Amino acid sequence: MTRLLGSITLTLCFVTSSSLAQEPAAKPAQAAPEQVPEDQMLNAPIDEAALAQMFPKAPLNGESFPETAKTPEAIQAGTALLEKIAAKYRTAPAISDTVAWTVKLPGGEQKDSMSIRLGGGQDMEITAGTMTMVSTGGNVYFADEQVDDKFVKVALDGTVVNTLQTKLDGIEFPCPHLALRGSSEGKAVEAFSFGGGMFTKVAGYQEKDGTAEILLAGKDESDLKIVSDPKTALVKSLSLVMAPPGAPPGIRFAIDFTLNPTLSDKLEKPIAFDAGKRKAVDGLSDLTPSRPEAIAVGGEAPTFKLMDNNGAEVDLASLRGKVVVIDFWATWCGPCRKGLPTIDALAKWVTESKTNAAVFGINVWERGDGALAKSKEYWNKNKFCFTFLDDIKGDVIKQYGFDGIPATVVIGTDGKVVAVHQGFDANLTETLKAEVLKALGGKS
Repeated sequence: MTRLLGSITLTLCFVTSSSLAQEPAAKPAQAAPEQVPEDQMLNAPIDEAALAQMFPKAPLNGESFPETAKTPEAIQAGTALLEKIAAKYRTAPAISDTVAWTVKLPGGEQKDSMSIRLGGGQDMEITAGTMTMVSTGGNVYFADEQVDDKFVKVALDGTVVNTLQTKLDGIEFPCPHLALRGSSEGKAVEAFSFGGGMFTKVAGYQEKDGTAEILLAGKDESDLKIVSDPKTALVKSLSLVMAPPGAPPGIRFAIDFTLNPTLSDKLEKPIAFDAGKRKAVDGLSDLTPSRPEAIAVGGEAPTFKLMDNNGAEVDLASLRGKVVVIDFWATWCGPCRKGLPTIDALAKWVTESKTNAAVFGINVWERGDGALAKSKEYWNKNKFCFTFLDDIKGDVIKQYGFDGIPATVVIGTDGKVVAVHQGFDANLTETLKAEVLKALGGKS
């Protein structure tokens, strides 16, 4: 599967939330990849009708292009403008841009953005959330603010796009700028083949309200509409429609991008990478924090103080003498949403049986404007009976060593870790009940 950054990764990998198999995603900005055991994913039932109702098929962009916009003459005009766009992005001395995208999902929208700066040749910088990619001086650097002691450094392999494909696990950014910067004459269509859709040709062209719209046709029920200013040959917006890999028939997503490009003779700030006190590593697999992969059973559970849904502080240290169950989750995480009811069932059992335990749902890695408020709204809407805790910056989950969610930890009365669970498990409620009782010596 194509690896994209930010919320697009999460959206195109939505099949996880529908219990479909997928490969792990690359580490996106401020949101950890969903790690779900493959056997659980493959064996889970698929309700294709329910999925189709939740994710209605988005109309292809081509449906808004009349037949007069698909004639050989129109296609020729669109092809000529597309090549003009590619030439502009390929030869401009400096370009600064902000790319923002919106994905419509059941229950709301996902929004994200990133900034782009292109200097001379293959010198460029992209910042997306906590991640930064810099190409300068014949090297490509990749860094994440969440990893404060390491960064990736690889030699530039011709172009940045080629380097990402050959040396950085095929990471792609949801924008055409990198490919356009290194494009060849007559190959403009290829520069827009991101997002899992390999676009093969210009299929239409029309002018509307002073803008030019170019339609690219792709395979697997995908197409792309490029909206450009015909005078400046700069891209103003993109509309991508595609069927996510592995999705059942009848599901197609629409992702809208807005761009704000500025051309100049020189960037105000030169492209540069500041390593600081960090050390270089050779690949993304080495870009992991210097901490345990996950908290060890039998070890002391890291203490924390977090705010609950009502603004009250919860101090783990004050809960000594109780068994504590914590579940790390996020609204964008399909397996998390699917697993929260199993944790809620445990919490109800704790209350009804008067078991000496406490259950908490720790919200992590949320992104976008009003992320915390939206998480609380999701929590309240589902009427979960256990306590919501705010760790959207990820400080506590970092202490616990998890790079993926959902992750559930059972902490004994002495503050030591009793059990650790990662990924969705339909039987988790009963498993946790047994672990809680065992930690209490077999008594509620």
